[in-house]
Amino acid sequence: MAKGCEHQPDTAKSYLDKTAKKLKKFADRKRRPTGYRVGDIVMVKFNPRQFKALPGIHLNLIRKYEGPFKIVSKVGKISYKLDMPSYLKIYLVFHASMLNPYHEDKDDPSRSQLSRAPITITASHDREIEAIIDY
Repeated sequence: MAKGCEHQPDTAKSYLDKTAKKLKKFADRKRRPTGYRVGDIVMVKFNPRQFKALPGIHLNLIRKYEGPFKIVSKVGKISYKLDMPSYLKIYLVFHASMLNPYHEDKDDPSRSQLSRAPITITASHDREIEAIIDY
């Protein structure tokens, strides 16, 4: 009976190693090497719950990528510090998987995302009633 117990940890370890290799294989499918340098302009993928500076906006109405922002420095192996406005009130260091390279629209410079204003919300239901037509 003691001989059977000696082989169980080895068997469990081999199954864990096999599962870890399989999970790494699936995780590496979408990974790509990071080619960002200091001074590059990137878009940042935000979690909608990070927007504490925008009260009253439904989470589904927030854009998937926000930016463009300039990379200030490299922090660690694959994390970057960005130059962001203070009204966003979030941490300035992002993992490379949260960044997307920024490509400016060369056809129409007026539609450039660099000149885009911050998000402003206006209520369309603030109108005066002219007359009640029916009950």
